[in-house]
Amino acid sequence: MKRLPLLLLLALSLTAGAQNSAPVVTMNGIGDFRIGMKKAEVEKLIGQPLKLVNLIKKAEEWNRDTIDLVYKDVQYQLILDKDYINDKREDIILYEIKTNSPNLKTKSGVGIGDDKFKIVGTYGDYMLQIQPDYEQDFTVKSKTKSTVWLFGDEDKVIIFYLTNNKVTGFSVMFNEGC
Repeated sequence: MKRLPLLLLLALSLTAGAQNSAPVVTMNGIGDFRIGMKKAEVEKLIGQPLKLVNLIKKAEEWNRDTIDLVYKDVQYQLILDKDYINDKREDIILYEIKTNSPNLKTKSGVGIGDDKFKIVGTYGDYMLQIQPDYEQDFTVKSKTKSTVWLFGDEDKVIIFYLTNNKVTGFSVMFNEGC
């Protein structure tokens, strides 16, 4: 009889822990946000409308829209773009997801604070591109900031943002042949 309350308490704590687990960074997205989600799907997920400025302009004048939000205690930056279905029809989709939340990791365990060598060691069988960032209006190569691009088998990429060779953020986006 004494075991029943203990088992019930253990089951409840495991359930609560599973609900509070950090979102995972994958080639498909970060947490509940997936690359290619339609605007309506994102709005349903976050429970509010997205305020777009650039994507509502005429076709030849638009730029991507960037939305900053906190969702399930994680700070995100969502970049939306147009998806042309045909000559007469287009949709607005989630093109890129960025975050620097310290509790996020990839499925393989690379997280904020890990170094460049862990990325290379973990994803050595994939195509990686390591490149410096540029400062001063993109004229001077940074001595402290760089990115590692992890290319998947499909049209998506995970970008690891590094400062002093340590991961400081993630981005998941479509790969347009960079």
